[in-house]
Amino acid sequence: MTHRHAPTSRLARGAVLFLALVLALGWLTPAATAAAAPVQQDGVTATVTGSVVNLRGGPSTAYGVVGRATEGEKLAVTGKNGDASWLQVTVKGKQGWIAGQFVKTAGAVAALPVVQVAPPPKAAAKAPAAPRSTAVAGFFGYGIQVDPGDIGGSVAGAADLGMQWVKWQLPWKDFEGAPGQRGWPDDLVNAFNGAGINLLASIVKAPAWARPGNTDLGVEGPPADPNTYASYVGEFAARYCGRVQAIEVWNEQNLHYEWGNEPLNAGRYMQLLKAAYVAIKRACPSMIVVSGAPTPTGALPPAAIRDTTYLEQMYKNGLKNYSDAIGVHPSGFGNPPDARFQDWQAGNYSRPSHVSDPSFYFRNTMEQYRNIMVKYGDGGKRLWPTEFGWATGTPWPGYEYAQYNSDQQQGEYIVRAYEIMRGWGWVGVAFLWNLNYNNGELSQFRIKDRPAYGMIKGMPK
Repeated sequence: MTHRHAPTSRLARGAVLFLALVLALGWLTPAATAAAAPVQQDGVTATVTGSVVNLRGGPSTAYGVVGRATEGEKLAVTGKNGDASWLQVTVKGKQGWIAGQFVKTAGAVAALPVVQVAPPPKAAAKAPAAPRSTAVAGFFGYGIQVDPGDIGGSVAGAADLGMQWVKWQLPWKDFEGAPGQRGWPDDLVNAFNGAGINLLASIVKAPAWARPGNTDLGVEGPPADPNTYASYVGEFAARYCGRVQAIEVWNEQNLHYEWGNEPLNAGRYMQLLKAAYVAIKRACPSMIVVSGAPTPTGALPPAAIRDTTYLEQMYKNGLKNYSDAIGVHPSGFGNPPDARFQDWQAGNYSRPSHVSDPSFYFRNTMEQYRNIMVKYGDGGKRLWPTEFGWATGTPWPGYEYAQYNSDQQQGEYIVRAYEIMRGWGWVGVAFLWNLNYNNGELSQFRIKDRPAYGMIKGMPK
């Protein structure tokens, strides 16, 4: 018996013609076309190389976090963005996007389909997680200072601790060795952006070509002309606008070896801050400008100027109009964060040393700075502790107080200090000193590999 194809019905032929017309005229809606999932390229995988990496709802840090992947985890790759800097992956049956710099791929990445994703929704304004559009830094936040020589470890550690902010010190002299020959820390900025962490850059240390002719090049110091510094930080702000959220202008300028062994002068520092503030705001109006934090001290010139005196001198030279936040370094030395100089004076508190001046107490430093801000009509701003912390262990010369703080106390003091600062209501982002420095006296303040790390990771944020 010969088999023949059954004749096509008029209804079926009509359906085929209608479908052809729909496709020709583009009547299918975006929703209908988006319903088809991207075709996975067989064999393409991504193995996570960072300790803890965020998965996002789209191919940039502007999208919300939808999950996390850990080091060594192998993910199935289903697509990529236009330049393959982000990959669409599947984790436990759930889709997300991961930054390409945090994975090692295997398979034909070039053959993956390019997946189009709707723009991220505009985030509602809220504190403390919306600093990018905040003109005056009116929010509290958790931060930590990191070693920029260990980018991978710094990103992983900050993310694991749940820190919202990271601070690093950028030596201007290392990035502009000759006038106009400028370099940039793209690798560091990209790494922290990929992890969704906000950045404060403390830009310090003028190159030799910019220093005064009679200065002591054996120590760090400011430029002869504030405009040379302003030119660099202005271009920095333009380059990283939206990716670096804040700049601190100099560091501990009331101390002789941070000021080139030149005469200490708050008026001259304010010339530097004013020039920098104008340049930064012109380049990136949303960038938060933090005034350089003096070091807490009761020492006298030429070694130093008492920090509270220096802060008042800064205000008398226009600080209120050239800052979004006020930098402070409230060191605790060998004293817990609740202790005050007044308690020692009254005989209600004792330690073997470093007790006889208010500058030795975390709480005194913070409260004194706040009172000065209010005195000069600047109470609407917040104090940003750009360094705070407690040293522990066998002391280096000059850090004898470290022996009074056990490793356990270091963690307890830090957690309590965060609690106090959050409760005050006039503190901005508080940066712990430090995560992972391993050299000299810097390592005495490190929390990595100490009980403080787990205690900070576990505290509510």
